[in-house]
Amino acid sequence: MTYNANNVDPVPTSEYPTFTPVSGTTPPDLPKAWECYALLHPFSPLQSNSSPADEGNPFFELCVAYINYKHDAFFSAQITGMSGRTWWYLIDKFGTYVSTSGESPIARVDMGWTLPGRSWFGNQKENASCAGISFLNWMQAQEVAWWKMPVEGTPSTAPAATWIWLDQATALPVRTMFGQGPPSPSVGDPNQLALFQMFSFTYFPLFTPLADTSVPTTFNIPDIDGFRFGNPNNYDLFTWSSNFGMTVFMTPVNELFDPLPTRVLYVYKPDNEYKVFSDRAQNTLMMYNYNPKNSFTSQVALLTGGAPSGVTPPPNSDNGFLINYNGTQVTGCQQFPFPQEPPAWVSIPAVEGTIQATVDNNSVLCPNETVTILSVLFPPSPTDPNYPDSTYLWTWYSPLTADGTSSRPVTFMQSQSGVGVGTSLALADYFYYNEFAEPIDPSNFDIPSLCTQ
Repeated sequence: MTYNANNVDPVPTSEYPTFTPVSGTTPPDLPKAWECYALLHPFSPLQSNSSPADEGNPFFELCVAYINYKHDAFFSAQITGMSGRTWWYLIDKFGTYVSTSGESPIARVDMGWTLPGRSWFGNQKENASCAGISFLNWMQAQEVAWWKMPVEGTPSTAPAATWIWLDQATALPVRTMFGQGPPSPSVGDPNQLALFQMFSFTYFPLFTPLADTSVPTTFNIPDIDGFRFGNPNNYDLFTWSSNFGMTVFMTPVNELFDPLPTRVLYVYKPDNEYKVFSDRAQNTLMMYNYNPKNSFTSQVALLTGGAPSGVTPPPNSDNGFLINYNGTQVTGCQQFPFPQEPPAWVSIPAVEGTIQATVDNNSVLCPNETVTILSVLFPPSPTDPNYPDSTYLWTWYSPLTADGTSSRPVTFMQSQSGVGVGTSLALADYFYYNEFAEPIDPSNFDIPSLCTQ
């Protein structure tokens, strides 16, 4: 471990995710005609301030969509929600039309959208940059180029980011993440990508170039290999191991920063073994390899858990510290507002953890694996009028046991996290994972003296 040579870190540095540099500085255009399937994750459920217009649109539920497009002609999106409701949006050069009956859309509606061009980067194409090429996660389904662009209208000192992952072999989209939500849940920004901007997170299990295409005459529900709404296998919610390590690419919604190779160590001893703060602790080491202009080389979020009921809390328990390192030297420390979460954090009643869908052996999303797609409620920023109640955390897990209680993380995404302190990390893509037989050395959770002065 580069930041503290005294620690005995059980995760080899060779397991940290890495980027291969990309050639070219401009993202490629899409074909003149194409079709795709999309798996659309909303920013939030319906809110207390939701209007009738909000309740009538698809932007508050997990959805799948069949979309086809012809350059300078039309964009057709046929959407099916988890509720079973359907929507058909058609965008042309004159406006947007909608149907909720499955019939061809003819009702004009102001969605704030414009017909996309061949570049999904729009007028920010010249400001787009690529962090590098890597697999998305440990499943190694395909290598992708990690492209980002600033969101127009956000501060230049801390611009929000839109991320688009393009398949390295085909240059076609695999995933998008919108770090900044639309102006309102029902009306988009004409300068942002139509439709997709209304959802925080989108995967494309199919994306196919076409020689030509036309507007469909009937409604199509996409047949996504292995995908099913709900929890047909009756999986239980996962519970974290009490002694594990993993590596992650942490991706920010602050456009000034690139992803951080990250290592997580986690220990959570049962009540009858708890004695000192390091018996319940998490060390998240974030490396700034791809952010060389930063003032520190690494940063550690050191979080400790609360003492069991009836036990006098030891010093530094139920706490959090954000520690900056330059090489092995501690250069700064500040309080971190969130302590360690318990292993069953997704089952805490207030977060309403729910398995909303499963995907089995999809060649793009999870080859030879099964994933559960879970939503978790997260409290919003009090200054965000669009989400006064909650936003969604979306997390994908791959069951290791038949009941799903032991599962391996795939991805974790916080909707509308906001660009605030530091890099505003919103997305985690997981690589190495190991549940250790031997206890993690407690020296990995040592708190620097600078933090306790």
